[in-house]
Amino acid sequence: MGLEWGLHLWPRLTPPPLVVTLAEHEGRFLRSVNPLYARRFFFARYQDQLIASGRMTPRPFVEPALPRPYRLVFVGDSTVQGYPHPRRLAAAAFLEAMLQDIWPEQQVEVFNLGITSIASFAVAKVLEDAMALEPDLVVVYTGHNEFYGIYGVGDQVGPRFNRLHYGLMQWSMVQLLKGGFDLLRGQQVSSVDLLKIMAERGEVPLDDPRRPAALNHLRENLCEMGATCEGHRVPLIFCTLVANETGFAPAGAAVPPLGVEEQNQWSAWVEQADRLLGSQQAGAAAAALGLLDQAEQRWADHAWLQYLRGKALVRLGKSQEAAAAFHRARDLDTMPWRAPSRHNEVIREVAAEVGSGVAEVEKIFLQASPAEGIGWELMADHVHPSVRGQALLARAVLSAMAGVPRVPPMSLERVRSDIDYQERLGDLPVERVKTDMDMARLLGEKPMDRYNGANARFFSQRAATGWQNLSSPEQAGAKKWNPHKEEIPLVLEVADQCFAAQDLRRAREYYAAARQEAPFTSRADLWAAVQWAWSTRLLGEKFTPFQEQALREALGRTDFLAKAPDMAPEFIEFVRGELLHSLGEHEAALAQLEPVFRNPEFRRQFIFSLFPALATELIHAGRLDQAREYGRLASAESENPYFIQLVETLSHGGGIMPSR
Repeated sequence: MGLEWGLHLWPRLTPPPLVVTLAEHEGRFLRSVNPLYARRFFFARYQDQLIASGRMTPRPFVEPALPRPYRLVFVGDSTVQGYPHPRRLAAAAFLEAMLQDIWPEQQVEVFNLGITSIASFAVAKVLEDAMALEPDLVVVYTGHNEFYGIYGVGDQVGPRFNRLHYGLMQWSMVQLLKGGFDLLRGQQVSSVDLLKIMAERGEVPLDDPRRPAALNHLRENLCEMGATCEGHRVPLIFCTLVANETGFAPAGAAVPPLGVEEQNQWSAWVEQADRLLGSQQAGAAAAALGLLDQAEQRWADHAWLQYLRGKALVRLGKSQEAAAAFHRARDLDTMPWRAPSRHNEVIREVAAEVGSGVAEVEKIFLQASPAEGIGWELMADHVHPSVRGQALLARAVLSAMAGVPRVPPMSLERVRSDIDYQERLGDLPVERVKTDMDMARLLGEKPMDRYNGANARFFSQRAATGWQNLSSPEQAGAKKWNPHKEEIPLVLEVADQCFAAQDLRRAREYYAAARQEAPFTSRADLWAAVQWAWSTRLLGEKFTPFQEQALREALGRTDFLAKAPDMAPEFIEFVRGELLHSLGEHEAALAQLEPVFRNPEFRRQFIFSLFPALATELIHAGRLDQAREYGRLASAESENPYFIQLVETLSHGGGIMPSR
């Protein structure tokens, strides 16, 4: 124990904390959800290489915040994280925007603590650590990853193994030993997609002991979450799960237990039915259903057969029967990436036992779907909602909150339309194209491709059409983003290209999205705020009170970002000057901008953004001669007469014209 205590003093040997402190300013601290926290669940190797950690997005926040914000913690897996969409379009972001409209006088913080590919055991551990955030409410969405997720049943049907393994991996001595082994065996991270790695666990037959084990795991972990929240006196809401039943074909199906001759006949009926349903000829659906009925009489517990029955019944207008067939196909899937329906029953049972609220996400999705069931209208793939589906998930949580004790009164009539929130959060075409490309790739590769080839082709065609509909600057931004896509948000690269092309309305949309996607960052937040302000002003529009408040918030963030170890002081002064200029605080703006202009290296790099504000402020201060001198210097260095011309235009009462 003494050795363990001593090793604990070495931060690299302790598991990454959930919350880290980034900076301090005048007694206030900039903290953030730590994206490295997810590493504590990812220890395994694949083909002698380390498995990459699942995604977790940072979430900066300032403490203390006065008055204290209403704080909600949303825990779960990739659905909560927002996959395949950017985090600003996850349900947590929609929920925060909706709650802010419901409680306009109360600051609201919704923490998205979703981690890709984790099972409910890991979610319970995240929730336990999330109590450090002192939440006012906890929302849990988990249950899809009990078979293939990290800390799912895997080859271990007993949940106690997970507790023992996770507990040991938190010890510094174990971390030290693991680090030694990693040095010997190599620290290269596998490039194989986590989905493929998990798929190698193979199929889970209907009589496999892992099926009841998964239910037991889920039940125990949900009960543990209930106990955690009860111990901290925090209200809790469990969400039921949604899955794409009508659009996503089963990933696996059992081999019919028939003799060779019977199985050949059975397969021939099913294959012929599949071909008929792929045609549009009259009577094809009825003929296909007849063949499937014959096959079902021989053996019915086949996921693909039931899925084809659903498709045939939809074409025949028998929606209720189709819904039952699709639902059965999901439960018969021998590669259960989608949680079987029994998982939702367990979620409701545990909620009743521990006294938590229930967000009936499945029921609300069914109400918003066609009669045959949930499909591509609300889903992006097999289990992840579309952007519209993420908004609907947030509304389901809102409905549940209204009935939870200790939640403040809610005026739900203040909630706006989904379209309003999509526009506010930035549901933009270039990211929709990217999502379609990602889904085409996902559904076209093993193990998803077995029955979903048509879906892969659909997304590929839609992505191609969407790409053609993008503007030239949007396409240019997407191409430029690809080589360094992990460094900056896609929307920021597109915004810069649109601004350079003087497509100011699009630029403003993309800059606004970048600020929400990566707050408290130098480029995606501060630079984007400056450019967003210029886009608005060059369009000849005045700032609304809400927009002015956004600029002041960006100005306040410079105090914290100035403390970053790699932050150039000149950049912070430049941003402050630009924001003060946009806010009409002339003397303070000039005091920041002029010293920055005198720095030759910085001046040459940012001259087109820096000079218009500086020239305007110099003329406003009655220093026209100085503005002309600086204009001549800028034009000489850039070999561009724009700067001299701009000073003369401004001196005669003209406005700032875009540079070319």
